[in-house]
Amino acid sequence: DIDGDEAPDLFVQDRASLLTFFRNTGTPQAYEFEWVTDQYADLEVGDWFKFADVDGDNDLDLFAEKPFGSIRYYRNDGDAQNPAFVLARDELRDAANQPINADDLSIPDWADLDCDGDLELFLGRILNGTVTMYDLTGFTPDNVPIYTFVTDTFQSLTILTGGGDRPAGNAANPQLHGANSLSFADIDNDQDNDLFWGDFFANSVLFLENSGSCATPDIAIAFEQYPPNAPVLTGGYNVPRFADIDSDGDQDMFVGVLGGAGSRIIDLAENLYFYENTGSPSQPTFTLSTRQLINSIDVGRNSIIRLVDIDSDGDLDLFLAPQEDLASPNHSNSRLHYYQNIGGAANPQFKLVNTNYLQYDKQYDTNYAPAFLDLDGDSDLDLIVGKYDGKLSYFRNDGDPQHPDLVLVSENYGGIDIGNNSNPEFADIDGDGDRDLFIGEYNGNLNFYRNTGTVANPVFTLESNDYFGIDVGDYSCPRFTDIDGDNDLDLLVGSDNQGITFYRNTGTPQAANFVPDATLSFPLHLFTSPQLADIDADGDLDMLSGSDGGGIIYYDNREIVAGVEPAPGGGDFPETFRLLGNYPNPFNPETVIRYQLSVVSEVELAVYDLLGRKIVNLVGARQAAGEYRVQWDGRDQAGRSVGSGVYIYRLSVGGTAQSRKMILMR
Repeated sequence: DIDGDEAPDLFVQDRASLLTFFRNTGTPQAYEFEWVTDQYADLEVGDWFKFADVDGDNDLDLFAEKPFGSIRYYRNDGDAQNPAFVLARDELRDAANQPINADDLSIPDWADLDCDGDLELFLGRILNGTVTMYDLTGFTPDNVPIYTFVTDTFQSLTILTGGGDRPAGNAANPQLHGANSLSFADIDNDQDNDLFWGDFFANSVLFLENSGSCATPDIAIAFEQYPPNAPVLTGGYNVPRFADIDSDGDQDMFVGVLGGAGSRIIDLAENLYFYENTGSPSQPTFTLSTRQLINSIDVGRNSIIRLVDIDSDGDLDLFLAPQEDLASPNHSNSRLHYYQNIGGAANPQFKLVNTNYLQYDKQYDTNYAPAFLDLDGDSDLDLIVGKYDGKLSYFRNDGDPQHPDLVLVSENYGGIDIGNNSNPEFADIDGDGDRDLFIGEYNGNLNFYRNTGTVANPVFTLESNDYFGIDVGDYSCPRFTDIDGDNDLDLLVGSDNQGITFYRNTGTPQAANFVPDATLSFPLHLFTSPQLADIDADGDLDMLSGSDGGGIIYYDNREIVAGVEPAPGGGDFPETFRLLGNYPNPFNPETVIRYQLSVVSEVELAVYDLLGRKIVNLVGARQAAGEYRVQWDGRDQAGRSVGSGVYIYRLSVGGTAQSRKMILMR
């Protein structure tokens, strides 16, 4: 409850370092979460976060990860209704002034296990599956908690995959335990804290019951899969959390799914489970309410969005194409998802009709990018689909405007091949009455094909693969519309890492001239795919966009003049460099690491394992400003193949460094 209204709010870490905040605008008995921001209070939280009132002043302080494996402490200098977080320690140290190591990727917890009124610190260990405990023994003059080391073998626990508490020191295969998450809660109302454990190698949640007391806790595994009546079963690495969301006096359970070593055949859009406690405070019974707590349309990350009236009923229907559909039989291909608008033009309500529209889901064919238009002049909508291989597939509509029947005609329409990740857009850019073709691509540029044919018999002829010199980094996604009402087409371009860029047309309908214009700006999101339309039939253009976090970002146009103000904490690019995501990720056998430099710099790019050991040095040189791509083939400095697992790639520029994670799957 971050605002003191007695209704629990929701914080979700959807991507590394970003904290998404959903305010509970309902009541203590009936929750309703409303999105507020993707970067709460501009806080850097690394790979995990934990709110806790560690100083006993009745407001929530914040602990978070500092790469690699250190702990940041944000002290709340506000109050329960108006928090004000101040970075009090960038690296939390113990009473002996030693850094407290939280193990990279593992999520610790704070709990009052001994019932003395203060919060102890517990950290799960990757190397041996044990638990380290620190006791809170005081505060510094600037009110930072002082933790004193107690033990590396709390309760003699060693957690291995599949459960079982075994004596510390018992020989075990080190592959059987990994990154973990701890969560303490008095789930049986016996006045002591029990322990819940999520593990990279466990597809459920382990429940360790405390059958002792505050003075003498006795914690041992009771269930290897929890809840026992209907256990959580996912791809692994589950993060349990508890709160009385309905104010009925018992603890309900929420489980975030980070994705572990299990099968990838899992719908990654369903990764925030809610189990309602339908029992009592002392005898809980957890009933699965939803696997998708935030009730939104979400078919996966990096979705391309199209709004089109496919059934000619006067309102806009919705099509989504995620980068990959992990719930599909081939587990590595894209699909088209079709949502029919059953609400009308002014009050759209999208109903899922088909998760595999046209049954078009070829194996290893990813990054579908649909575009609808009448290609043959028969007054119904045909379909062009861009693909990972850089080509276009053509589906001709052999039905009618009300009853489409889309038939695959060609998987290489017009012989067009732009190389990688074709993203088509059609627009009459020269005012001659027919649609021309623009194709975004992986390299971030725009390809322009002029229609030298007719409306009914188009012939697309390449005129430029560098249209107006536009370059948005990676994965350009062009969309044309008249933003400023001057009767010519303006341009929005989505991208992988530069958000959405607006190019104003300062030319004419017959002779376009595109100029970057910052007067229309948007909060920064990764992998954006803008789609403009009058979604609510109020006479102005609204916008939808996909993002790398999944779901749909909706921008409602509430001004007379089109424009969207940046959200608080939207984020800026670094002044000197930026380390981008690798692709593909996970990967086998190789991946490409990308980074940007804005000034001439001394650069080192290296790969490390989770223990901080350098695997290979990829770059060590002075480089000019620009964007760079470096390939890693999963080998160490000696040329030997390394094993499957999580690796860290670290970019050092001058005295500053940025790091990201990647997963090698042999």
